[in-house]
Amino acid sequence: MNKKQIQKRYDSLVAGIEQQRMYDGRGQGVDVYVCEKCGGLVLTRYKDKGVTPFTIRCRVCNQGTMIHKDTVSERHAEAICLCQGTKVKEWVRPTLDQLMKMNKGLQDHVLDGGLVLEEEVSK
Repeated sequence: MNKKQIQKRYDSLVAGIEQQRMYDGRGQGVDVYVCEKCGGLVLTRYKDKGVTPFTIRCRVCNQGTMIHKDTVSERHAEAICLCQGTKVKEWVRPTLDQLMKMNKGLQDHVLDGGLVLEEEVSK
């Protein structure tokens, strides 16, 4: 896919995402991912409407797989963050410029309505 095609698909996605019939996780609490290898926790919330993965690479040990285990209230998430010394990460839709810098797999994920963790676009 060339840059023009990517831009056209991206513009169409952004223009119509709010009308798409899909789960909208915004305001639905905080998702808890747990690493099967190290037991580490990552908390996430939806900043934008879109699709998120059930599993992610561990952000703690960088070797294991984190699985979505639960969705908790914002208040519960705050308590977990205080105990763990972490913060909640946001699922976001990258800008077109950020999308253009991503690998093809991530580009396809985003263009199909997928979101990425904020740390993936702040690199």
